[in-house]
Amino acid sequence: MLILVFIIGYLFITLENILFLNKVVPSLIMASVCWSLIMFCNLPVFELNHKNLIPWNNSKNHLLLLHLGKASEIIFFLIGAMSIISIIDVFSGFESLKELFSNNTKRKFLWIMTFLSFVLSAIIDNLTATIVMVSLLRKIISDYKDRLYYLGFVIISANAGGVWSPIGDITTTMLWISNKVTTVRLIKEIFIPSFLCMFSSTIIGSQMSIFNGFVQVKKSDLSKSDLKKGFLMLNIGLLLMLLVPLFKTITGVPPYMGMMFSLGIFCIVITILNKGFSIDEVFRKIDISSVLFFLGILLSVSALESLGVLYNLSQWIKKIVFTWKLTTFIFGFISSIIDNVPLVAATIAMFSYPIDHEFWHFIAYVSGAGGSLFIIGSASGVAAMGMEKIDFLWYLKKISWLALIGYLSGFFFLLVKNFFL
Repeated sequence: MLILVFIIGYLFITLENILFLNKVVPSLIMASVCWSLIMFCNLPVFELNHKNLIPWNNSKNHLLLLHLGKASEIIFFLIGAMSIISIIDVFSGFESLKELFSNNTKRKFLWIMTFLSFVLSAIIDNLTATIVMVSLLRKIISDYKDRLYYLGFVIISANAGGVWSPIGDITTTMLWISNKVTTVRLIKEIFIPSFLCMFSSTIIGSQMSIFNGFVQVKKSDLSKSDLKKGFLMLNIGLLLMLLVPLFKTITGVPPYMGMMFSLGIFCIVITILNKGFSIDEVFRKIDISSVLFFLGILLSVSALESLGVLYNLSQWIKKIVFTWKLTTFIFGFISSIIDNVPLVAATIAMFSYPIDHEFWHFIAYVSGAGGSLFIIGSASGVAAMGMEKIDFLWYLKKISWLALIGYLSGFFFLLVKNFFL
């Protein structure tokens, strides 16, 4: 019954755009019903100990609190990151990026946009980077058809850029917080594959005739003083977010504490530089629905984990798939269809490979880069789809084949590297 509840709930999440029901609703209901069934029906629950399931002897309420604590690490990390990004946005920090552009050929402008998406997504996460780039493109590219093509490459580049940074994608953040990967090894192993993913798709796509000609960049409407202040806030905010992995490495505290520390420092900075500014305005702009969605998903997956369902599923996968490399390859294509958050959450619960095992690096890559194959396969794609009314079939015909080239180029590099080293 519990598995059926999870399947039905997940179906509602997948069909969000068709049913016009925000995915946070089925996510929260699914989590509540799953744990209610465990407690009401007094179902046997387990914990993983030395790669084996053993019965949980304490109360089920204590087990739920344990999983809530694990989920809260990710939730509070996201709240801190969203708050820093909100501060940057309030002071028009992202708007100031427009001043970096000048009149260029469309082809050169494409490369600027893809590189900017790639770098930004590694710092502020791929979803936020995509939203920023959509806003910038609206102010620069007036032709809707041209803008759609640029957005297609922004989605590919943002998803690729997010996988090599522990704060670049919610899935890599989950792997990082769950002690599956470390910052240095993640960057070392995944940067080149993710760069190849972005570069190969862009270099082929840039030959399209749509990128012939020139693009005219309009100047920003902000005053010079506002632009200067916005650019300063952007630099401070990005620097503080980059310090989070370093803070964890030096002090050993969990990542969410480092993010909260950076947020506190940023709040002190804006209080000093902007007398009378209300911080409440920042917190009102946080996307609470996304936070609650992640909470519901993580608690739902933890319910399946507690029953031993995910452990049994992992054993079954190991029996029928002869190598974990093929498992990750398949998971990459699955992530292009369904949300990669529950997929990675389930993967973390299913498999017990040690920290920095190549399996986790493959999972980090495929879950992010694979989400570009279909526009509905990633949060950044869904956001762009909603903001610019991108048609699913248009993306499938014009962009998906380029995303596939990029995805395969990075994956094959990982395979070759793993084989010889």
